[in-house]
Amino acid sequence: MEIIPAILTSEAYEAKKMLQEVKNDGRFGRVQMDFVDGEYSNNLTIKPEDVDLTPFLEMEFDAHLMVAEKNLLKYKLQAVKVGFDRIIVQVESISRPEEFYGLALDIHSPVLAIEKYLPRLNVVVVMGVEPGFGGQNMSDKVFEKVRRLSYLRNLGDLRYKVCVDGGVEKEMLEELEKAGADEVAVGVKRLLEW
Repeated sequence: MEIIPAILTSEAYEAKKMLQEVKNDGRFGRVQMDFVDGEYSNNLTIKPEDVDLTPFLEMEFDAHLMVAEKNLLKYKLQAVKVGFDRIIVQVESISRPEEFYGLALDIHSPVLAIEKYLPRLNVVVVMGVEPGFGGQNMSDKVFEKVRRLSYLRNLGDLRYKVCVDGGVEKEMLEELEKAGADEVAVGVKRLLEW
């Protein structure tokens, strides 16, 4: 299972510092940056345009866009321009999920909300916490959703990865992997203590 450091911050200098810490650590090949617009969730982070990925391009990058639909195109274009290779959007915030290759499910949304889009997806992010804030405990609903997504992937011979994002603790990794998770996103500060 791949462990992906996740960055959620309202300060560009802090994002750069955390990216440098991840790079120096040397264990990780992919980083997730969370972008929140203050409308989809009651938090406001930096925007993709505030990030310089140039010094870190030996790694790959996810832009997890927790933004209202009216802001989505702008955020998506910014993210692609600065070097994010996987764009993940919250299915609850969009009217045309079929246009995306990475979808995230809020803890209140059932797998059924994205089932018809699964054949085209590269990644499904199962949120373990309320979107937009770090430091929360993971919801028990996560394991059931991961098992369902793993079952549907096997049934349809599909290729998407299942990523669990939010509230993941080190002692949960084995159980999450058994359930079918391929990736977990863990806050940088927490992860670098592991």
